[in-house]
Amino acid sequence: MKTGIGQPVRRKEDARLVVGAGQFSDDVDLPRQTRAFVLRSNHAHARIKNIATERAQALKGVLAVLTGADLKLMA
Repeated sequence: MKTGIGQPVRRKEDARLVVGAGQFSDDVDLPRQTRAFVLRSNHAHARIKNIATERAQALKGVLAVLTGADLKLMA
């Protein structure tokens, strides 16, 4: 078997995942569990001038709505 860049890597977990026996983070459902969603623009390289977050923030169960501007403030 050849080794090096570009060669296939045998992994133990693949068989389990291919037959549907794997467990992923989305399969876990715990009490008071929080989920995150990332929404991306449909337009590549678009300049976003503003994002209206008020409706999303007003929804029941929403803990936070963060935009790129919010993340810049945290850095």
